Amino acid sequence: MQIPTALKVLLQPETYRCTWQIPDNNGGESIELSGDLNLRRDRSPEGTIYGEIPNIKRSSDAGGAGFPQEHTYPALRCNLENGRVATLLDCTVSAWQPDMAIIFAKCALVGFEPLETILFDRIKIQISNIDSNFGVSPIGRHTIPTLDNPYGSWSVEQNPESSQTWGDEYATLIASYDSSITAADPYYFRMCYSPAVLIDSSSPLTFEEALDEWVQPLLNVAALSMNRPQKITFLSLGNRTSVVGEQGWNNYQVYGTGLTQEPFNSSYSEIRQNRSVLNWKSDEVSPLTLLRNWQKLTTEHHPLIETYGSFLNVQAQHPRARFLLLIQALEGLHGHEHAQEERERTERHLERRTQILDSFKGCMALNNDAKKFLKTNLSKRPPVSLDSRLRECFESIPGDTLTRLQETEIVTELGVDPANALRIIRNDLAHGNRGYQSQDLHAVSKIIECAARAHFMRILGAGEDVQERAFQSD
Repeated sequence: MQIPTALKVLLQPETYRCTWQIPDNNGGESIELSGDLNLRRDRSPEGTIYGEIPNIKRSSDAGGAGFPQEHTYPALRCNLENGRVATLLDCTVSAWQPDMAIIFAKCALVGFEPLETILFDRIKIQISNIDSNFGVSPIGRHTIPTLDNPYGSWSVEQNPESSQTWGDEYATLIASYDSSITAADPYYFRMCYSPAVLIDSSSPLTFEEALDEWVQPLLNVAALSMNRPQKITFLSLGNRTSVVGEQGWNNYQVYGTGLTQEPFNSSYSEIRQNRSVLNWKSDEVSPLTLLRNWQKLTTEHHPLIETYGSFLNVQAQHPRARFLLLIQALEGLHGHEHAQEERERTERHLERRTQILDSFKGCMALNNDAKKFLKTNLSKRPPVSLDSRLRECFESIPGDTLTRLQETEIVTELGVDPANALRIIRNDLAHGNRGYQSQDLHAVSKIIECAARAHFMRILGAGEDVQERAFQSD
C-alpha cells in the first residue's frame, strides 16, 4: 500500500470540467463558456473551450472568418465543477472554428477562491531531497515494544527543533515538516512527515518575482549542495491572513513546466543516499542568507551565476560542452574578483605602451609603415594567461585540485602541468584544433566542477568546511 504524503496537493494533475470566463473585447462583460482544463505534471496547462467564441474577426459582411485566430490575455479564469477556481497566466486562445478553441498558458494557479490580484506575500515550496539540507529530523525520542515486553506501548515525541526560522527586515524563511497521522484504525497506525520551506515576504511579489527571487535560487542551491539536478515537487503561492510565520493564508497551487506536484515524505534511507554537503543546522548556515547572496550576485551579473549557475539543474550535457562551460566560469570568476587589480595593471601597461610608441616617433630607422605596424599590433591590454588564472582559482579553495588533475589520463598524456594542460585543451576545443575522448574530458570536468562548486559555496557565504565537502563530493 502506498503511504499518502503529509503534504497534500489541492488537485491531482488530470483533466477537469470547467466554465471559462472569456473577456469580450468589444466592451461587453466576460462571457461564460463550458470547457475543460488539463493540469499536467511538469508541463504547461491547456484548456478547451466549447461555444460561440468571442472576439472572432469576420472577413466580410457575409460573416465569414478565417481560422485559426489567436488572442492573448495576461490572465484567464475558470470555475471547476468540483468547486475550485483556476487562474491561468500568459494565455493564448487559439480558435480553430467559431465554436471551439484551445487555450495555451504559462501556468495555472488553483485555489478555493478567485484570485483577485496576482500579487503574493507567501511561498510554500518542496524540492526533492530538501530535507537533506535541513539537518534536523521531525521525530525526537520514540519507544517501541521489546521482546521482553511485546505488549508495551509505542510512543513518539516530535522534535521541537525540527522547525527552523531565519529572518531579516524583508523576509522570513521557515524550514519545517508537514505531518500526517492515522490513529483511528485499531489495525493500522502510521505517522509521516513531508519537508517544506515557507517564505514570507514583507512586500507583495509578482509571480515572476516569486519565481526569480526565491523559487529558482532555492532550487539551484539544493542542486548545488546535492551535486545533482533537483525537482520542484510542490509549489503554492498566496497571501497571509495571519502574522508572519503562522499558518493562516489563502494559497494557490501552481501547475506548469518544471513543477511535478508530487510531494514526498521524508525518509532516513533517502537522506543517507542523497547527502548534502550543506547542513543548515550543524553548519549554522542560514538559507535566507544564501538566497540573499544569490539575489545580489544575480543583480551584479556575477559570471559564476550566469555560467555554471544557469546549468545546475540541466540533466545532461556533453563532456566537451561541460568542460568549456566550467573553464569559462572559472576564468570569469577570477576576472570578476580581480577586476580592480587588472584595471590598475592595464593602466600601467597603457602608460608604458604610450612611452614606447612615443620613443619610436623620432626613430629614423623605422619608416611610417613600421611605426603604424607597431601601434596596431602592440596590445592595449597586458598579457594574462588562462593557466595562471586557473592556477590561482584552484589554489584559493580547500582541496588539492591540481594534484587530482595531474592524475588524469588526458593531463598525463599532454606532459605539462595541469593548469597549462587545461589551457591547451580549452584552446584546442574552442578553435577546433583537436578533439579529445569524451571519457577523458568527463574525468577532467568532474574535478573542475568540484572546484567550481567549492567556489560557489564560498561566494554564497558558506565556510571552508562546506567548501571542502563540496570539493570532495564527486
